[in-house]
Amino acid sequence: MLENLSVFTRLATLGIIHVGAEWWAFEIVAIAAGWLGIIPMSTQSVIMTTDQVLNTVPFGIGVAASARIGNLLGARDARGAARTARCAAYLSIFLGALIMTALMTCRNDFGRIFSDNEDVIRLTAEIMPYVAAFQIADGLNSSCGGCLRGIGRQHVGAAINIVSYYYFALPIGIWLSFHGYGLIGLWIGQCLALYTVGLFEWALVSWSDWDKEVLRAFKRMDQEEEDQPRAINRVQKVRVFTYIQFT
Repeated sequence: MLENLSVFTRLATLGIIHVGAEWWAFEIVAIAAGWLGIIPMSTQSVIMTTDQVLNTVPFGIGVAASARIGNLLGARDARGAARTARCAAYLSIFLGALIMTALMTCRNDFGRIFSDNEDVIRLTAEIMPYVAAFQIADGLNSSCGGCLRGIGRQHVGAAINIVSYYYFALPIGIWLSFHGYGLIGLWIGQCLALYTVGLFEWALVSWSDWDKEVLRAFKRMDQEEEDQPRAINRVQKVRVFTYIQFT
């Protein structure tokens, strides 16, 4: 049970950072919106609820792509893995375009689903074009991020997310929000971040050498096999110690 623990823990931790860095950034935006007043905070609740629901579409594609690519690399099918990555990216772009069209079509009345306050409805309509604009980028971010996790490059995705959000988009968005742009400024920052992350991750996945990714995957498995005897020895020592202690 312990032979794969070190490799699995490293990949899982980097995967949490990769996904969590984006989610934490949106929570920071929610906190910043609370400083702008009741109407912006209420509108932010409407937008965030909508975005969390819509994000399940590309995120599901990313999860499926991650599992599929990992299996294909283990099967030494480099062409299949590359085809899966392209399919995930194109599907997320197509679905993102559909969602963007739907949001823009009903943006003037969308806020009525959540509130009957005319100020909230009006501000929601003003913010909606920015939310709609990043649906394609959000799709690329989720699908290509899943591909990066599938090939074991979570650390690259995590680095891109951290730099894009915390060193670039969040400072710009917060500065804009307190210099005349209000809630729109925060979402301009999020749009910048999502397009930066989405395009960078798409470029990385598109230009990946999939034959080398197969070799890297088997190198990780070889490392697990090298660690296995040491892990078994540790387990055996614990069992012997326990036996001596209780006999």
